[in-house]
Order: sequence, then C-alpha cells, then structure tokens
Amino acid sequence: MTRVLVSTKELDREEWLKERMKGIGGSDAAKVLGVSRWGGPLSVYLEKKGLYTPDDPGEPAYWGTVLEDVVAREFEKRSGLRVQRQNKIFQHAEYPWMLANVDRRIVGQNKGLECKTASNFMGDEWEGDELPDSYYIQIQHYMAVMGWESCWVACLIGGQRYVQKEVQRNSELINTIIEKEREFWEDHFLKDVPPPVTPFDNPNSLWPEQTEDDMVQDIDDETIAIARSLAGVQATKKGLEDEEERLKGILKAKIGEMAGIQGICSWKQAKSRMVTDWQSVAIELGADSDIISRHTEEKPGSRRFLLDNSIAKGA
Repeated sequence: MTRVLVSTKELDREEWLKERMKGIGGSDAAKVLGVSRWGGPLSVYLEKKGLYTPDDPGEPAYWGTVLEDVVAREFEKRSGLRVQRQNKIFQHAEYPWMLANVDRRIVGQNKGLECKTASNFMGDEWEGDELPDSYYIQIQHYMAVMGWESCWVACLIGGQRYVQKEVQRNSELINTIIEKEREFWEDHFLKDVPPPVTPFDNPNSLWPEQTEDDMVQDIDDETIAIARSLAGVQATKKGLEDEEERLKGILKAKIGEMAGIQGICSWKQAKSRMVTDWQSVAIELGADSDIISRHTEEKPGSRRFLLDNSIAKGA
C-alpha cells in the first residue's frame, strides 16, 4: 500500500528539496544505479545529507514544468484517457526510503503518466520504442512505489514533435532497483559512508569552492597509483596534442592566405563581432564611480587542478 509522505501543492522549491532529502526519488534512481548523465551515487548522497544543493535547474527545466500541462492535455486528446494531477510525494509502504513525485495518474486504471520535454538534439533517444535510460529507470522506480502495472510517458521534442509510449512494468529490473537503492540507503546514507565517486559525479559542482585554506589530504598508496595513472594519461594527451598542432601547422602553411585545400580542409576567417565596453560608456555618460562600484561584483575564481611535478616524474 502506497503512503502519502506530503502534499506538494503549497511547497516552494526550498521546502520541496527538503522533503526530497527524506528518501530516494525517481530522478535519483538512475544516479544511484550509475546510468544518469546528470550525476552519480555520490551526488545523491551529498544532496540527501544537505552537503550539496543542486544548481538552479535553468531554462530547460523551467520550460519542462511550464509545458507539463500542455503535454498532459495532448496525451488526453490523443489517447482518449483522462489523467489527474497528484501534487504529492508518495512513499513505498515496505521501503520508506523509496519516494515518488509522479506527474499524473490515469483515471480508472492502475497506471500513470510522466510528461517530458526534450531538445531536438536528444530526439534520437525517443525513436520507436526507445526512451532515455535515466527516464526508463525513473518510471520503473515510480511503478515500484505506486504499484502500477504500466506507465505512459509523453514527450514534446524540440517544441514541435510529440511522442507517447506505454512502458510495461519490468519486475526483474524493479528488484534490481530496490536492491541497489537499499544498498545505497543502508550502507552509505544511514552509516554516513560516502559512495565512491563515479564518472557521472561532477566534482566541480559538488565542491566548487576551497573552504579549508591550505589544508591537504594525507597521502596513501591508492591515491599515488591513481595520480600516476593520470600523469601518464596527461603525458600521452600532451604528446597527441603537440602532434596535432604540428600536422595542422603543415596544412595551414600549404593553405597560406587562401581559404583551404579542395576536398581536404579549410582555414577560414571567423566573423568579426562587436563588443561594448559598458564601463567606459557609463563613464562617458557621466556616471559616478560610486555607481559603477555598486554594480561591480567580485566573481569567485574557479578551482584549478594540478598534479605535482614529482608525480609526473614517477617519484
């Protein structure tokens, strides 16, 4: 039996994020399983612990929310089915750390509807019976929490192409999802043991600022081995980049002042662009220096990663 954790109708974004920290949601599931391009298990762990706040979702997510009703109405029109908005975060009765913030229920059926938007660039992932892996995991997670037998997904691609498809319940995959999420929650979250970093966890987002001044981590054999492997990769990359520049230089010399070599390559002038120095404009218009200062802010520098020379030399 599915339980309602909280109604989301009156929650602002900050309150909604706080409620999501109480368990693993549908969009977290693919990250925990390591199949999401938007993050990995470590990202989820830090978010649930309150150690990391996701960036503002930005324009794509904003328009996804705005167009959700449009997509839902189009689904009703094309399918002949009625849907009902939920405005709740649901909780699995047996596994309380499994949460679901679903878009719609199909009225009169044990099924749901997820409304999506996608750019034309991602259109290939929606061809035929296909849909992105992260969404497939998300929908299976929702079916596990809600007890649905299937779930429809409707997507508006590039603002001009609409697709809808019914995703059947995959009990074998659901068992895997439950086991992976249980492992994450019980072995990492409850025990305060961060999961290992994966290629999908973005350290630049997770730790954008240095807060411990000049403090450094203690060294160990594993870290030395990883750093030396990285040094080898960087040396190989540098050699390839140098060779690339050498070969490009030879071809550029053959091109000279022309536009390229027929059927081989081109070396064309990029279009010029106009750049306005707004501070100089303000000064010429008589703006006081105090006014300029009030509208000038310091941007924190980004963190720069460098290997010690001793590692690069194999010391």
